[in-house]
Amino acid sequence: MSPDISNAVQALLEARRSGRQVAPPFALRDRAAVFAIQDGVAAATGPVAGWKVGARTPTAEPNPAPLLKGALVPSPARFDGRAMHMIGVEVEISFHIVRDIAARSAPVEREEALAAVGDAFVGMEIVDTRLADFKNADPEWLLADNQMNHALVVGDAISNWRTLDWPALRVKLVVDGKTIVEQRGGLGAVDPVRPLAWMIDHAVRHRGGLRAGQAITTGSWTGLRYFPPGSHARGEFAGLGAVEASF
Repeated sequence: MSPDISNAVQALLEARRSGRQVAPPFALRDRAAVFAIQDGVAAATGPVAGWKVGARTPTAEPNPAPLLKGALVPSPARFDGRAMHMIGVEVEISFHIVRDIAARSAPVEREEALAAVGDAFVGMEIVDTRLADFKNADPEWLLADNQMNHALVVGDAISNWRTLDWPALRVKLVVDGKTIVEQRGGLGAVDPVRPLAWMIDHAVRHRGGLRAGQAITTGSWTGLRYFPPGSHARGEFAGLGAVEASF
């Protein structure tokens, strides 16, 4: 690990420990540097709980980031909103991994990747950041900071995910009894299974493998919405289930 990468890892770990945000210390030269920072933070905090992955369009290259140890929280979840720099909420479709795939260099084809997946679930990603002035930060630094992940709330299981008409799903986000989002579709990737399979292949070939018990969440259907401390958020997919968190 280069001195720059090591210093960045230590700065992000200290920001997590102290609650004090840090300014990005240097320009990131490439994705290898981004992933090295992610991996350094993950190695210092324990085995990863899973991965978040998102793609802006059905054909865009996905962006991966680890969910750190302890990131998976059952619904209804409670967080100390006053201790967070911001409270971001995204309603997502997430997946449980039920089969290990050891690290290797050969690609993981789609059939093998999906054979490692158990049920899906209604997820709520909770977003915070260790970066000061994050709105003006290089997006690659946001990715290096695990794409601002704070936690993933695990909601109701979805057993029939393989037969769902993804673009037709109806999603709703309700905060303090007020409907903030209610729409059909909304996921940039449209089909969450494509980034799911991509993430499994990426984890196996580049990030040390995949383990049963991990989760993969595949991007927001409702956009990133910010709320103040004291808020209660509920996300639901019509006919599939819901997830809740209080701050």
